[in-house]
Amino acid sequence: GNPSSAHFYGIIPKESISKARASLLSLLHTDIDIPSNTFTDTSTSTSTLTDDEEEKLRVQQQQSNSIHEHNSIIFTGCGTEADNLAIHLAIQSNLHIKTPHIITSNVEHPAISQYLQALTDDGKISVTYVAVNEQGIVPAQAMIDAINSRPHPSDTVLVTLMLANNESGALQPVKEVSAYCKERSILFHTDAAQAVGKVSVSLDEHGIGDGVDMMTIVGHKFG
Repeated sequence: GNPSSAHFYGIIPKESISKARASLLSLLHTDIDIPSNTFTDTSTSTSTLTDDEEEKLRVQQQQSNSIHEHNSIIFTGCGTEADNLAIHLAIQSNLHIKTPHIITSNVEHPAISQYLQALTDDGKISVTYVAVNEQGIVPAQAMIDAINSRPHPSDTVLVTLMLANNESGALQPVKEVSAYCKERSILFHTDAAQAVGKVSVSLDEHGIGDGVDMMTIVGHKFG
């Protein structure tokens, strides 16, 4: 059934998708209990609350945040579509920039590199490719320098850097680079398809930090 439908045959698919969203969010927020069926009105007009009311309000606020987080999960047909969507959203969010600039590494998956090349060939964007070192890792400072070396750094609309390389397995400095991007208000995306289930993708200091704006996760790569 259609999970967006209100009839009986849409209920089970809707519940399944909600559970899937909650499962994914548990990977990103390991310290927060995110229920799969949280749709509670969190509004209140009471200025003085009892202890029980304050606790109820706290739970409701957490549930409200959970609803927002649920809506931040977008299911696509494949990892390539997810990567393409992240790039597309970054460009669409900066339509005031004539030629948006994107920074990435020279070892990205074709889902990233080929789409960037196609957009470059069409004259829609410019791209800086930062090379890896002898260990197959992009130095974090090299990525940061690529941002600061631009004549107009504000033209950079996205930095996209994979978390784990699909051929070498090298882990890239996503935490450090995304933190810098957050300071500069630059969108950051990471393709974490090869990393989920092997390293933490939690969006906190114990994982990859809170600077990641968009992340690609691929179901059949979990391991």
